[in-house]
Amino acid sequence: MSFLFIGSTGNHAGQSLLTWAIARRLLEKDLSVGFLKPLGTQPVRIKSFWTDQDAFLLKQVLNLPEPLERICPYLISEEAWREKGKEEILEEFKVLAQELSVGKDVLLIMGSQHIFFDETPWPVPDTSIIAALKTDVVLVDRFVQASTSIYSIASVYSLLKDSMKGIILNRVPPAKLKEIRDQIIPSLAQKGIPITTALPEDPLLSFQTLRDIREILDGELLWGEESLGRPVGGMTVGSADLKGELLIFKRVYNKIILTEPSSLDAGIKGAPAPQSIAGILLTGGRNPAPQVLKAVKKAKIPIIRVKDDTFAALERLENSTPSLSPEDKIKVRHFTELMDRDSALDTLLQSLGLIL
Repeated sequence: MSFLFIGSTGNHAGQSLLTWAIARRLLEKDLSVGFLKPLGTQPVRIKSFWTDQDAFLLKQVLNLPEPLERICPYLISEEAWREKGKEEILEEFKVLAQELSVGKDVLLIMGSQHIFFDETPWPVPDTSIIAALKTDVVLVDRFVQASTSIYSIASVYSLLKDSMKGIILNRVPPAKLKEIRDQIIPSLAQKGIPITTALPEDPLLSFQTLRDIREILDGELLWGEESLGRPVGGMTVGSADLKGELLIFKRVYNKIILTEPSSLDAGIKGAPAPQSIAGILLTGGRNPAPQVLKAVKKAKIPIIRVKDDTFAALERLENSTPSLSPEDKIKVRHFTELMDRDSALDTLLQSLGLIL
């Protein structure tokens, strides 16, 4: 049995995706995988029960029998842990980790959104959990600029040293990838810092589905139930992407056109590909004319009615942050494919002694 801690240097680094990708690859290698998130940092209400988004996600995708309150014992929004001391909480985590690892080859432990999170609202930082559980660590860093990433990574490495087994630089602008791979990674490697790979920023990993958008806007699906899992990469109020039967929407003013995502790699290799329509929102609570509904059915494009006007709906969508759900298998497959381009995922798991 092995413990593996997945940490992050900041929000939206790709910690959940990396954890899911590691779990998926371990399952492919016929290993049994457990999951623990000691501190729930993304509270979500599942029916009448509050839990953590990542705990819910990994319980579903790993088909774990343990109840959510054991997979994630504390939510940051709860008061239960506030009366306990640091050592008491750490002892609870040690016992729970041992129990959750029974019958498992690997127990994945996800840290908080920031490995340096040691402020007063939470008395037990990730570094203390890592030390208490004596676990190996993989770190994911969201690249913003070279100096920031180097400082964050070097700071974490100075604290964890031998526990640090791999580091993923994620969401690197494609124009910066060559500099990162040719200069920064070799420089860090000379200091003994184990950089695993650098992955590009890719819109395929940050899209929302039509189902997500319907939920965010409290929309009513008028047609297209079977296509709610379709990914959305962009939105526009224009009509340039309308073709064929959908040209009728040039006469519809209260609408938002939702387009499918296109990979940044395609943009680098050549001209951007034409945008495919993922779905259409009718704003202002308006009913479509019969010929409009006939057109979307013929084009097989879902249509959703929302109460907000066009600009209010756009603002709500732009301010929403998508969370991974068990339906987001396309994202984890694409993330895994990015890591597999230079065999980074298998190399990482081999260095941990988890696969041959």
